[in-house]
Amino acid sequence: MKFRYDGVHVLAPFRGVILLPKWMHFLQLRAVPGVLLLLPLSKAFAQNAAALDSPARFVELLELPWLHWGLLALGLFCLVLLLHVIVLRRKVAERTQHVRTSEQKLSAILDNAGALVFIKDTDCRYQYVNRQAADLMGCAVADIVGKDDTAFFDDATVQAVQANDRRVFASRERIEVEETTVAKHGGEPRVYLAVKVPLFDSQGAVMGVCGYSTDITALRRADESLRLAATIFESQEGMLIAGPDRRILRVNGALLRLTGYADGELLGQNLSQLQSGRSDATFYAEVWNAVAQNGHWAGEMWLERKGGEVYPAWVHIAQVRSAAGEITHYVSTQMDISERKAAEDEIRTLAYYDALTGLPNRRLMSDRLQRSLANSQTGGLGGALLVVDLDNFKDLNDTLGHDTGDELLRQVAERLEQCGRRSDTVARLGGDEFAMLLEGLSTDRAQAARQAEAVARTVLEMLGKVFVLDGRVHHTSCSVGIALYVDAAGSVEELLKRGDLAMYEAKAQGRNTLCFFDLRTQEAVAKRTALEADMREALVQKQFVLHYQAQVEAGGKLVGAEVLVRWRHPVRGWIYPDDFIGIAEATGLIVPLGAWILRSACVELARWAGHPDTEPLTLAVNVSARQFRHIGFVEELLTVLRETGANPARLKLELTESLLLDDAEGAIERMTQVRAHGVRFSLDDFGTGYSSLSYLKRLPLDQLKIDQSFVRDILVNANDAAIARTIVSLAHSMDLRVIAEGVETEEQRALLADFGCHTWQGYLFGRPAAVQEMLAQFSLSSNHELLFKE
Repeated sequence: MKFRYDGVHVLAPFRGVILLPKWMHFLQLRAVPGVLLLLPLSKAFAQNAAALDSPARFVELLELPWLHWGLLALGLFCLVLLLHVIVLRRKVAERTQHVRTSEQKLSAILDNAGALVFIKDTDCRYQYVNRQAADLMGCAVADIVGKDDTAFFDDATVQAVQANDRRVFASRERIEVEETTVAKHGGEPRVYLAVKVPLFDSQGAVMGVCGYSTDITALRRADESLRLAATIFESQEGMLIAGPDRRILRVNGALLRLTGYADGELLGQNLSQLQSGRSDATFYAEVWNAVAQNGHWAGEMWLERKGGEVYPAWVHIAQVRSAAGEITHYVSTQMDISERKAAEDEIRTLAYYDALTGLPNRRLMSDRLQRSLANSQTGGLGGALLVVDLDNFKDLNDTLGHDTGDELLRQVAERLEQCGRRSDTVARLGGDEFAMLLEGLSTDRAQAARQAEAVARTVLEMLGKVFVLDGRVHHTSCSVGIALYVDAAGSVEELLKRGDLAMYEAKAQGRNTLCFFDLRTQEAVAKRTALEADMREALVQKQFVLHYQAQVEAGGKLVGAEVLVRWRHPVRGWIYPDDFIGIAEATGLIVPLGAWILRSACVELARWAGHPDTEPLTLAVNVSARQFRHIGFVEELLTVLRETGANPARLKLELTESLLLDDAEGAIERMTQVRAHGVRFSLDDFGTGYSSLSYLKRLPLDQLKIDQSFVRDILVNANDAAIARTIVSLAHSMDLRVIAEGVETEEQRALLADFGCHTWQGYLFGRPAAVQEMLAQFSLSSNHELLFKE
């Protein structure tokens, strides 16, 4: 730096000055790059130098020895100083680079710390955030600094987070707390474990808070899953966990109670410890093969308790695999199904066997007859059906009572079993009517007739012998109708029908005799054909009408009605369903007839919906098996509901158990489709048909209907009462409603109510009638007339 001082050029470096005469400006010292030479001068020298006003005087001065040494010393000093400055600049640069490198490393560490790191001032405004925190808030770091939590989180999160910050300011201590955050604009809540420490200035005052938060959302969910799994494991269902070697590692309390073992006794035991031995090795091999192939197996298995008691269980075994695909555990659940099996056995007995005599019932007889006819056609063997009906049985019941009549039926069943061979089937078709299925007869018609006649005469002889009933001697007889397989054309229905016709012919001939089906019975077939033709005409001419039978619950409250079809024949007058529904089923006319019934019922339902008194009522419509299996049934039903505007929830379709005979899976699928639209289902005539729990539990039913055959004698027949009580209990256990049909007396109604059945239908509440008459019985007629006018 150069300036003038009293006519002297002055070089002023860091300390001291160099004074030169103005005429020696050519000797001005120049700065070394970035450094000025420093020449300390004494005050006297400076004054002398200032006094120099000519070059000669200056040269003289320069020739002085001490000046030479001074200049040399000055030069060395300047050189040392220059080197020192260079070294200092290099150290400063190195330290600056080191600081920058440290800052970059620290930033990289904080940005990849796996946690949210932040610093806030005492106003809870962010002074620093790492990259993870910025990603959570959805902003760049520069956009976050200077703002508080209200810019990034919802109100609840802000209040909770800032409350924790203030705790740190107030306590001046480190805190560790869980914080749940929700973004300002919504989103999934996240849970963080936050550690917050106070920051102090040089005077010891709190100047802010530094925190780091770790996302523990997945951990909390895992904890919840573990707690839930532990709760499920200790459920009422027996559960165990085994290792890949099938040795038991853990069991819950329910399994210990189920098997009778004490805590710890099963640990380390093989799963085979619980096997009963009732199944062979092939069964268990198939089970474990299924587990290996499908990952799980479920089914019935007989197990053994600690004391040796064997019980049926529903067992489920599932694999647990690691991420690498290796089996790590097996989990098995077990449920005692003893009660369910007993109920199934009871229902199966009711379905296939007669409760009074123990003989196969009509259902089982039909199944065996179907198989026998099929075997006859493929195996070339003949057969015959004998239909046996007691003569004047009603007189016995009326005079000696139903108990005596039941005893007679039991003894008749025993004698009939003695009349045939072991391969023959004896069944009770209902009431006092029995059937005998004779298989393996000759294929020659005449020979088969003689063989069947021999058995029939044995039956007449055995049943003609004296019976002892309650110490009294009783004589009876029977009428036997015989139908050969060759006359059945491969149809079970036709064979049963011809056997019935032959039996009625035997009665017509004076009873206590036998009769074969012959061509004279074709007259009945001709009448049937004529009736079929009339039915087709009736559909066109709209001769069918609907009657309604009330369905009532406790207190006489009307809850709905069942739709019943009647035929108003122009010549024969009223024809009831028993006389034409069978023909409609056999000919397929039941499909268009059923469609008309269904549409008419839906129109009536839509009309009822217009008044509050009738709006809650339901309408039950019988749907035959053939109609329900029709390919377009579901679509047609939904179309009718849509076009009529009827409420699907008020429509109840009554199906019979025969639906499950041929295509159970298809029936279940169609029922599920219809049920999805709100239509309800009632299983009609329950207990007289299939009644298999394996399918019943899968049906989307709302109601079971006790058949009138059980209600008719419920007061005098203990078996009918037991069946009705069982059906009610079964319905309640399956969370189904139950209704009884055929209720004709107050005593029947009261007994059914005691069983738990509180909805009834029958003559006690009114006979089937036109809709206005039915509603009038419950003071709803005027309302219905108003609906018609509207």
